[in-house]
Amino acid sequence: MKKDYYKLLIFFLIIFLCTGAGYRGSLPDIDAEFETQREAIPQPTKPIFNTSGQNNLNPKYKKAPRENPQYIDIILKKDKTSPYINDLNDVIALLEKMKKCIDNNGSVQKFNAIASSIIDHADFMAEKYADRPEKYYISFVKLQNIAAEARTLATLRCEAQVYLKYLTYQGEGQIYSPNSINTQIELFREQLDITIHILKDAT
Repeated sequence: MKKDYYKLLIFFLIIFLCTGAGYRGSLPDIDAEFETQREAIPQPTKPIFNTSGQNNLNPKYKKAPRENPQYIDIILKKDKTSPYINDLNDVIALLEKMKKCIDNNGSVQKFNAIASSIIDHADFMAEKYADRPEKYYISFVKLQNIAAEARTLATLRCEAQVYLKYLTYQGEGQIYSPNSINTQIELFREQLDITIHILKDAT
């Protein structure tokens, strides 16, 4: 009998603990608690560049302003203690000008004027670097060579304008013929391209 009594007591105790008890009250207001934190979260910054994904299919790039010393000192970040680089860039601009003159079939006068500038720069550098290691650089040697070729071709074209009035294309006058002159210009053009490439590599 006592066993039944204890069993019944335990049964009611379990029911009391499991069904009648629980948390009574209100839950905290989470939205209010975190409102200040939401306001503190930075908003995404609007990009200042184009995000449409459309790129210019035909961009036009400006040529490097090698004639501008600031381009050499600031953009290329070359050693300002080495004037050889600046001198080469001055000559590169002249060589490219000569190349354009040949491509556009420029006059003899224009060709000779540019050739004179190239020769002057080459002579200036030959004197400036006479006792320096730069005179052994391949860029220095090629510059001196192209200047000598420019001098020879300029002289040849000047003589052709004078002597062709008195000489035929046979014998002594053959070297002044248009075909011979054009051949010499084309050979000079090839050496000009090679020299420009070497000088640009050096800078």
